[in-house]
Amino acid sequence: MDILDLLRKRSDLSGFVVHFTRRGSDAISPEKNLKSILKTQTIEARTPFGAATRLLESKKKRDLGSQKCVSFSETPLEHLDCFTQPVPNRSICLSPYGLAFAKMTARRMGVNPVWYVDITPGHDWLMNPINELLRKEVRRARRFARSPLARIAPFIEQMGSGVSRDGFGYRKEFWWEREWRYRGNFHFLLEDVTLGFAPALRIDPLEKFAAKLGTRISFVDPKWSLDKIVAHLSGSRESMTCFDD
Repeated sequence: MDILDLLRKRSDLSGFVVHFTRRGSDAISPEKNLKSILKTQTIEARTPFGAATRLLESKKKRDLGSQKCVSFSETPLEHLDCFTQPVPNRSICLSPYGLAFAKMTARRMGVNPVWYVDITPGHDWLMNPINELLRKEVRRARRFARSPLARIAPFIEQMGSGVSRDGFGYRKEFWWEREWRYRGNFHFLLEDVTLGFAPALRIDPLEKFAAKLGTRISFVDPKWSLDKIVAHLSGSRESMTCFDD
């Protein structure tokens, strides 16, 4: 079997990466945030991520901006509602408004999978040397932001549960998000967008908004099942009646 045919049969893999918006620090609604993204064709990198973040927060805050990324996930479409539901201990609350890009398009544009490194007690053979490299570079480099490690660190994320040396328990188990990241602001063309996401009642207004921008983007509700997504995208009203309450 050809590798592409094999991958198409893997229902646990997605051919897309998705980005969901959230309420901005300036209280802008997630929907307005999405409209702004479509207007400017830019997803702003507002949050620092990765293995160097905590170190830079305490040692070199001026270089923290070099770790800001745009976050995506490659979760299959039928499981996207996992991201828009409240999850205990999850600091980021995502809205049902977002965009999907073909994975190969995203890869071509520089979006890359996150490397999850285990920090469960006793599994320190990877994270310890990474942390040591980062500490040395932060001490040595006049500007960490110009270091090669500054380009790598945002893509390294810890995962694991246990008790730290100071006796506090920790749990960081978000590897299931299958996150991809892009360092810096993510610029795209409207034709790069494969699909949009919004609550069912806001689909029609957002499709009209996209049309005013000169493009056609189909929107679906991330809470829908895969069958309902396919029925909606097919444009068949008869198919959609199968899912009416």
